[in-house]
Amino acid sequence: MIPTPRPNVAALGNWIRSWVQPSGAIHGFHNHPVWGANPYRWGDMTAGHTTWASPFIAGLAEAISKKPDPRAKALVEQLINFQSTSFADDGQYKHIGFNAGEICQRGLIHNAVPNLSLGLAAFYAKDWLPAKLMEQIRTAIIRNLEVGCMPYGTNGRPDKTAVTNQDYARIWGKLLFTHVFEDKRWYDSTREDIDYMIKTFHISGMPDADCAGTLRILGIKDILEPSEYYGLMICPLLLAAEIYGDERYIDEAGKLCRHVARSQWVDERGFTRCHRTWFYHAGRWHHNRGPMLIGGMGDSLEGIQRYIRLRPDAELEAFLKATDRTYAGYQHPRGFFVSGTGWESECDLAPSTGWQSHDFRNLVHRHGVNETFWDEFFKEDNRISILLGEQCLWMEQGSRWMIGDYLWQGVFNLVGRKDCVKFGPNLPDWVEGGWHAPENYPIPDKPVFLKVDDYIKLWTGDWSQLDVTSIAKTPLIIEPAMSTTISPP
Repeated sequence: MIPTPRPNVAALGNWIRSWVQPSGAIHGFHNHPVWGANPYRWGDMTAGHTTWASPFIAGLAEAISKKPDPRAKALVEQLINFQSTSFADDGQYKHIGFNAGEICQRGLIHNAVPNLSLGLAAFYAKDWLPAKLMEQIRTAIIRNLEVGCMPYGTNGRPDKTAVTNQDYARIWGKLLFTHVFEDKRWYDSTREDIDYMIKTFHISGMPDADCAGTLRILGIKDILEPSEYYGLMICPLLLAAEIYGDERYIDEAGKLCRHVARSQWVDERGFTRCHRTWFYHAGRWHHNRGPMLIGGMGDSLEGIQRYIRLRPDAELEAFLKATDRTYAGYQHPRGFFVSGTGWESECDLAPSTGWQSHDFRNLVHRHGVNETFWDEFFKEDNRISILLGEQCLWMEQGSRWMIGDYLWQGVFNLVGRKDCVKFGPNLPDWVEGGWHAPENYPIPDKPVFLKVDDYIKLWTGDWSQLDVTSIAKTPLIIEPAMSTTISPP
């Protein structure tokens, strides 16, 4: 039997680590390939820390629990210290804007995710994490849930204004806190909240009698949650079954797992994909496949993985193997995944540490780590890495990154640095106004690609110095550079 291709988890971790700052902040171009938003589209122009990347902390802690490494321990302590101390005055975490950037300073899901990430990290690292950091995690979760998250819902609990994945993520954080710290302050109320969510938001029969989806918002009855969020419902249900000794929660989790697996589709490259959503129109439910992410499937896939370890299921295991193949087929040699397909813009190309940290946690949980994992995770990579798309390209080298254009096109031309928050268009010298990138932003002697009607070719540059992957429909022709004398405009 030919083994299913697997993604390189160490390479993914290496790439995410390249965005980590000495402070413990995780920077990134925070692209959202489900909704098509990012700070560039919303005029924010920042690529700093986001709490949505905090699952990287949990993934690292689990990897260390499987294979200890002093370099990794130092890194995860640095990340925990930053996340557990970064608070706004109102008790919400700082840096929660994600795809909106720094113009957004509030949101339940972006508070809930660092709580569950810190809770998972504490679970995996409790035997070796310094007592000071364990206490920081404990007090951070309490402060956020009892102060910062209180305005969301009724007295910090789900109500008719709830968004399903967001309130389930808050519940998951409370359950992890109960489990790790043996503190039952939310024990009874959390069980009531889970029962409320099941009764109010779960929709049986989607897409068949063995499955259930969830409404995204209670007041909107014609759309279900997109598939990438289902792990935020599945994982707390499974943990609740353990804490409360109630297998009914496992039953409900299984229905959600099958909803995701039986809504799968196969894209034009032959890879199994998670669906976008189900929506109700003209008297029946419709299945919508895209535009949809690839990098970012991790929460739901981890939920399915956790379920089948409790209740083995051949159908769900086959689905996970198929998505392993998808990850591998859409992984760039640099380590990141293609963000998505269907947008035909930077939304398909720009890899987000926010989303792909969820994939890292999932893949560590599913596949573990091998003997060479940490050496590959920490090795330096200074090659020029390029992902070509239909309308633009992603390029990075070391700390520099850009969303670039093909020759004779000038739509994007965005430049940034992984160690800087501000990014923007690399305006030419003849433009007197606006933001001009510092000299250390652009990639020196960057290669230029030409895209015409029937091919893409390298215009200037040296193939031996490049790692190039393409998701463009137009074929990439690998030949020596076409021009060494004519510079692009």
